[in-house]
Amino acid sequence: MKFPRFIFAALLSFALVPTCFAQATDEEQQARLAEIKQRIETLQQELNQVKSDRDQLLRDLETNEKDISELLQRIDKIKSDMQSRGEKLQELKQEEKQLEESRRSMQRRVEQEVAAAYRLGRQEQVKLLLNQQDPQHIARQLRYYDYFLQQRSRVIDDYVSTLDQLSTVSTGIERERNTLARERDQLEDKRRALVSAQNKRQRTLDKLAKQLASKGGELDQLHSDRSRLQRLVDEVGRAIATLINPSDQTPFAKQRGRMQWPTKGRRANAFGQRRANGITWTGVTLRANEGNPVRAIHRGRVVFSDYLRGQGMLIILDHGDGYMSLYGQNQSLTHAVGEWVERGDTIAKVGNTGGASQSGLYFEIRRNGKPQDPTAWCRG
Repeated sequence: MKFPRFIFAALLSFALVPTCFAQATDEEQQARLAEIKQRIETLQQELNQVKSDRDQLLRDLETNEKDISELLQRIDKIKSDMQSRGEKLQELKQEEKQLEESRRSMQRRVEQEVAAAYRLGRQEQVKLLLNQQDPQHIARQLRYYDYFLQQRSRVIDDYVSTLDQLSTVSTGIERERNTLARERDQLEDKRRALVSAQNKRQRTLDKLAKQLASKGGELDQLHSDRSRLQRLVDEVGRAIATLINPSDQTPFAKQRGRMQWPTKGRRANAFGQRRANGITWTGVTLRANEGNPVRAIHRGRVVFSDYLRGQGMLIILDHGDGYMSLYGQNQSLTHAVGEWVERGDTIAKVGNTGGASQSGLYFEIRRNGKPQDPTAWCRG
């Protein structure tokens, strides 16, 4: 497993926030950060050791699943861009339609003005001046004539402006169409790469299944996964122990029994239930469709957001007072370490990483590192 180095960078940013969120002096903070960095680097070296063929397969699985997660995120981004461009294209087409209607109407006006000018001839003002009518009448007629010329000029200017706008919109439509075509090609390339990565993942899973099928390999792997998760939780818990949450945050404990489940799905197991291999569940697996949103159950700060062997794409939120919520087996993660999320914010998408055979979310709540029964906290 690749224990992320950026967790130290995040912890560094935590320690450098304003004094209302810190307890120690600068020198004490630097000393504590140096200690945290050393602990994490040591743990990283231990967890990254390849001790057997099975460990190598697990590392291959991690690479496969992280590649798939990245591809799915890129595909989502391209789809989102294509949707935005499609909407923009429809807006431009509607604008083009309106401008074309204006152009036809203005063209008729221009034709009328040209015909009127032709009938009046080019010597209108001279004729009026040579006319032996009353001077006041002549002055009034000249003002009418000037107004007529100004109106004619505005009609022609508006027509030319509409033609320019129509040309600009037509160019924009063509540009959007070309961009959409390129994005469709990119999307198809990513989909082909995704199929290849998924096939590679399946081959790795097949090899791993053969390894686990003998000599109690599955039980050993479950113990190893549980130990790895516990060490991560303990290490993160110790590292952030001195950080202070905002004073206006609702205490996690006061929301007991009031919080929503992080995703809609059928509970595949009960907390504390014994598994076929004798290990008990420390969390709940929610069977849900791949790609469904995973939402934060309470306001918190992201303290881990990366791949963890056995848990797949994992995100952990710190809610203060020793409480954490853990969301594993995700397809992809949407927030980075150090970011704050509000209750109900989407923090991940349901997946089947970590070698899971079915899509779903693995969910835990912990206090001071010890698992809590999620059904006591989440309703429904």
